[in-house]
Amino acid sequence: MSNYSPSYLDKLNAYPENFARFVTRVPGVDCTTDRAAVISALTPTHEAVLREGGIDPKMLRRAQQTHSNKVALVGDIGCSYPVEGVDALFCDGVADCCLGIYVADCAAVWIYDPVTGCRALAHSGKLGTQQNIVAETLRAMHKIFHVQPIDCIAVISPCIRPPHYEVDIPTRIKEELAEAGMLRENIIDSELDTAADLDTFYSYRMEKGKTGRMLALFGRVTQENA
Repeated sequence: MSNYSPSYLDKLNAYPENFARFVTRVPGVDCTTDRAAVISALTPTHEAVLREGGIDPKMLRRAQQTHSNKVALVGDIGCSYPVEGVDALFCDGVADCCLGIYVADCAAVWIYDPVTGCRALAHSGKLGTQQNIVAETLRAMHKIFHVQPIDCIAVISPCIRPPHYEVDIPTRIKEELAEAGMLRENIIDSELDTAADLDTFYSYRMEKGKTGRMLALFGRVTQENA
C-alpha cells in the first residue's frame, strides 16, 4: 500500500497514541462518474488504511461537509454519520473512533492537544476559511475539554493554492490559528498544491468536478491495535 503517512504528519505521529494519515489519489479508480460512485470505489482502499492501523472501519466518524463553520463532538457511540451540517469533528483523548474528512482542493486541518489527548479534524475550503472554522474548532475543544490553543499542534493538508486559485487558503488558516492562540511553530503547512500534482492528488478545479476525494484520518492507537 502507498505511503499515506507523509512527513508533514510526523509531528502528530511522533506521539505513539496518534494515527494520522492522508489517503491521496488511488490508482485505477474511475473518477468520471458521480461523487457517490467514486466514493464507493475508493472505500475499499480507505478501509484498508484504517485496518492497517488496527482501526475497525465502523469506527470512522465523518462530517457532512457543507462549507459551514459548525463543529460536532463525536465519540465511540452516538449519532449517525456523517454528522449533518458540520465541517469539523473533535473527540476526547480516550475515544477509539477515527475522525475522517474528505477533500479535493479544500484543506483538511488536523488539531491535536498533547495535554488532554483531544483531537480534531476540520474541512476548511474557501467558505469555511472565511468563516474561521479552525478557530471555531479550537473554541469548541476549549469549551468541552478545556483545551488551551497554546498547547496544540495543527497540520494543514495539501490543498489548492495560488497561482491555481485566487484565495490563499493555507496562509489564512495559519493566521486564524495564530490569532486563536496557537504558537506559529506548532502550525505545520504541508506546502503542497493539489492542483499542481494530479498524479498524487485529486483536484476538483483542475479536473472540472470529475474527480475523487482524498481522505484525512485522525485516530487513536490503542494497546489492542498497536
